[in-house]
Amino acid sequence: MKPIGGFLPLELPPPAAPYHVAAAALASGRACWHAILRSCRPSRVLVPFYVCDAVLQPLYATGTSFTFYPITDAFAPDGGCEPGPGELMLIVNYFGLVTPIADEYARSFPERVVVDDTHAFFRRGSPARWSFNSARNVFGVPDGGFLYGPARGIDRLPPSASADCDHLLARLGDDEHAWEQFKEHERRIGIELRAMSLVSERLLGAADMSRARCRRRANFEALHRRIGSINTIGLSVDLTDAAPMCYPFLPAADVDRTALNRIGVFVPALWPELEGRSEPGFNRERLIGRRLLPLPIDQRYGPDDMDALCNALDRILS
Repeated sequence: MKPIGGFLPLELPPPAAPYHVAAAALASGRACWHAILRSCRPSRVLVPFYVCDAVLQPLYATGTSFTFYPITDAFAPDGGCEPGPGELMLIVNYFGLVTPIADEYARSFPERVVVDDTHAFFRRGSPARWSFNSARNVFGVPDGGFLYGPARGIDRLPPSASADCDHLLARLGDDEHAWEQFKEHERRIGIELRAMSLVSERLLGAADMSRARCRRRANFEALHRRIGSINTIGLSVDLTDAAPMCYPFLPAADVDRTALNRIGVFVPALWPELEGRSEPGFNRERLIGRRLLPLPIDQRYGPDDMDALCNALDRILS
């Protein structure tokens, strides 16, 4: 029989059916990527230069050779880059808006392409093709990522060691303290092959996936109506079957992020580490990394919030 009595747990509704039912639930997106590398043992990996250092960690850990490739204005691989026999190519589904490009490459090279859907949580992959996502980019959970593909031996992994929710609980009332706890929590997220924690599993099971998806689309469209005409990004903003992670706003000139912070708008840089890489060239990627503003459109916000965000941008840009 199940245990009876004891102290009361968190009040959570009964879990819904898993959204990514055909995927393996691992501790993080980088753990999923690590599992793919250990399963395939590629001779070389083609990686876009415009990517975070977290993607490189499993490559270093497995001793896998890799080569950076450039992207076009449309955030597609540039220069006829294709994976050869025994190689893998990582295609990043930037902002959740590059699904058609990712799908085209996955169809053309079904055993050689891995789709990084960490910006596209709501895209369901195929058990026959490699892809992975990250739950932490979309919901307030301490860990979690879903791996699609023919991986073996991952059904009995130990649970994640990063299931603490201190930063999430602090965010309920103390943003400044929560931010420091969040950064510390991020530093503890590793690449170890571990399963998603029961905490994240239950929290995701209680999340309203349909509402979150619809709210992101609506907020994206609201921002695009207001600032689309001054957005210089070459990426398609077609939302057909997409639920973006953010609204990628690329102004014509650099924007002072600290000025945005002072008026209560907090926008991260994706990704500041690009400037410190020693590889020559990749000027387009470095400019995007410095200038692009990934504006928040998540399910916390509604039309009034998007209006306030656009008004704040108007004050900074004018």
